[in-house]
Amino acid sequence: MGGPDGATALIGLLLAAVLAVAPAGATQAPAEAADIINTLLASLGGFREVTGAELQKEVAEAGGVPFRSDVPLDFLSRRALSAYLQDVLDTEYPAERAAADQRTLVALDLLPARTDLRDLRARLLEENVAGFYDERPGRKRLFTVSDDRTLTPSNQLVLAHELRHALQDQYADVHAALPSSVGDFDDRRMAYLSLLEGDATLVMERFLLRRLPGAPDSVGDMGGFALPPNVMPGVPAVLQDQLVLPYLVGRDFAREVWSRGGWDALRQAWSRPPASTEQVLHPEKYFSGESPRVPDLPYAPPSGRVINEGVLGEILIRTFLGEGSDAAAAGWGGDLFRVFDVSGRTLLVWASGWDTPADAREFAEAARARFLGRYGPPRAEGAFQVFVSGDWRFALAEQAGRVLLVSSDDASALQAALVASSPAAHLDNTGERPGY
Repeated sequence: MGGPDGATALIGLLLAAVLAVAPAGATQAPAEAADIINTLLASLGGFREVTGAELQKEVAEAGGVPFRSDVPLDFLSRRALSAYLQDVLDTEYPAERAAADQRTLVALDLLPARTDLRDLRARLLEENVAGFYDERPGRKRLFTVSDDRTLTPSNQLVLAHELRHALQDQYADVHAALPSSVGDFDDRRMAYLSLLEGDATLVMERFLLRRLPGAPDSVGDMGGFALPPNVMPGVPAVLQDQLVLPYLVGRDFAREVWSRGGWDALRQAWSRPPASTEQVLHPEKYFSGESPRVPDLPYAPPSGRVINEGVLGEILIRTFLGEGSDAAAAGWGGDLFRVFDVSGRTLLVWASGWDTPADAREFAEAARARFLGRYGPPRAEGAFQVFVSGDWRFALAEQAGRVLLVSSDDASALQAALVASSPAAHLDNTGERPGY
């Protein structure tokens, strides 16, 4: 692969391999896969032993933005990593937050009911992490996992990505950019992550380009790369997509921003991130400033307690609908979900608004087909079609250009929500139904 085309193809394969084994940020496959990547990179002749300071200088040059201060680099053993990640989980993803996410994803039919979400996410991290930047206040350090305290070629490539995160944090306080109430599966956080991870992936790509003979001279000369499906067998699609898609769609978004103003435009975007994954997937909406609208929710149980609320967004609506659903998820105009605890059971009310009635109809039909394929024919409950799976009931309706999903593992809570959410219950004093 001596020419530019061969080098480009190899770069794509290497980056895809690194991301396939590192879906959570700076991660590494089992030792055999890492050894293969190291052998490939070392054979190309562009990798040598470097210090943390040399790596930082190269990342600054590759990404066109200087560091404002040095980033300390520490080595962790595998054993020390386990303890460190437990501390991160305890402070950043406490059990109560994980339980709320778990109940939300189950109510959205995105997670099997008996999945321990926190345990699964913890295992994904502990099994794969090989390096990371800790952005928490008082930390601000870069870590690499190496028992022999050396920077292998794959370590260097991964740390190039993580050093870009440290650089982003020096210009925009990444940890405080979104309120803590915005969860990991919220569209607003997914959009922000897509910017950060896409930008860091673009820099990692450029870092690799500089080290390979015969590689393209510009980021703009690189084609895209994609991961194979099911890069994490047995892991629910929502977790795979939440981990991996910010890198892939984010890289394409970052490249669009870069094409308009270079690295300075990306630096400015860190403080003006996309407002939604719709803007990430359709960058023209970011450049034009088209922001989502927030629909009204038709119901709240009189004795329920809110345990979670947020926005699902276009990218996770694709996940909800399944493969080949891009067209049905497009036309998204905004959404809002709220999850309630009702006497120990769960009730979800989710409203999605769409750009046109045709867009709403297309999504509603795709959602019906999804539930029909999973649970068989529904029963009618007024304007709703109700699909049943064990204790869970999922009620779907299209109303005046928006689509409602109400779900619960309590039949009486669901019934009360459907009665209160019916079209007749939401006529104003003119006899018209309010818009979203």
